[in-house]
Amino acid sequence: MSAGGEKSMRSLCIVMRTANYRENDKMLSLFSRDSGRIDALARGCRKDTSSLLSSTDVFCCADFSFTISKDRYYVTQAELKNSFFGLRKNMSSLLTAMVLIEIAEKIVMPHEGNPRLFALLASALHALSNGEDSDKVLIFFSFKLLDNQGMRPVTDECTVCGRAPADRLSILSGGTVCDEHDGIDVPHFYIESIRKILETPSKDLMTCRFEYDKVLAKLSLDWVRTAFDLELKSAELVK
Repeated sequence: MSAGGEKSMRSLCIVMRTANYRENDKMLSLFSRDSGRIDALARGCRKDTSSLLSSTDVFCCADFSFTISKDRYYVTQAELKNSFFGLRKNMSSLLTAMVLIEIAEKIVMPHEGNPRLFALLASALHALSNGEDSDKVLIFFSFKLLDNQGMRPVTDECTVCGRAPADRLSILSGGTVCDEHDGIDVPHFYIESIRKILETPSKDLMTCRFEYDKVLAKLSLDWVRTAFDLELKSAELVK
């Protein structure tokens, strides 16, 4: 700590939201792998000559250095790791990335690290940037998120009574149910796909092979919204 009471910190972060401030500054909402959500001021980052220019756009992943004074964070340096530029070339990828960022922004707690969610989000953005199908990424992200956050969907028994499940899912119950309980009938491959996703590490998103369709993509997003009680403005843009 300096004589003036300032502290310094360094952390790998993903930029979740930006807002222009004054003439050349930005306020950043960052997802720090080690420290959760951080709101920080990046002074002068909008200048063409600023070393922060390439690292302070939404989606960018960078190694940020901060000065902390009176509980306020100020960006001093940023080393860009990945801008995920490729996802901006495809509208579906871009809109899906916006949904994932909004989910993360609403789940990540200030100053509480969440490395598993960070790894999942980074993997999903990487996949979208490299041309992976947006429905596949959304489905994988949604079910891995539920798993990582302690809401792993049940796929091997009825979540209500424990009997053998039918090809039926209940979002409110948290997984498969038997014919005796309320749920929605689904193709069997939905359940097999969910199982495959739950068994696959986040980093292996792009090599994970499972069957899916747009109905499963919508179901996965509805599951996340229900489980976390989220209102997602960006989700209205994803059809």
